[in-house]
Amino acid sequence: MRQLYLRDHDTDLHGTTVIRNYQGRSLYLLVGKWGALHDVLSLYSISGDLLAEVKQLSFGIIPKFALFKDRQKVGTVSKSLGFVREVIYIKGLSWVVVGSPFSGKYRVFKKNHLVFSIQPVAFTGDYYHELKVKNEEDEPLAILVASVLQHWARRKQSSPLRVHWGSVATGNDACLGYQIEPSQLKNKNND
Repeated sequence: MRQLYLRDHDTDLHGTTVIRNYQGRSLYLLVGKWGALHDVLSLYSISGDLLAEVKQLSFGIIPKFALFKDRQKVGTVSKSLGFVREVIYIKGLSWVVVGSPFSGKYRVFKKNHLVFSIQPVAFTGDYYHELKVKNEEDEPLAILVASVLQHWARRKQSSPLRVHWGSVATGNDACLGYQIEPSQLKNKNND
């Protein structure tokens, strides 16, 4: 199982993210952007060969992305409506993603076998995601799926709807509720 380190692509100002192994050796380049329909993130080998791409197909509450490997569409991934725990099925690859956008930890399975896992780590004073990929041939798609999950988690954290734990007014039972942040509501009204 190989460990790869992926920096948050959305915060990279250059639009290119280098994916490294645990020894710091550069293995892949992730190039592209999010934000508009048909935007693409492309993954290249360090020698410049295009390995895989993820293309945004739709927006909205349940955005959809297409995954390409060797210029062939191999699957689609769309957001689930889970709040605390998400289960996402990647059509075409038969991968099941289980995890939490709040912790940033995910595990991806095919049948009963682990394909890869993702977890946030502090690495050289910066914030990275550690990918542990079982088979090297799955690394390109694993990096792209991790980028999509990372993008969704970041958007969820900056959303004006914040999930919080509270108490029901009539008792002491724990419940899950929503709160609209007033500062974010003002910013939306001024736009």
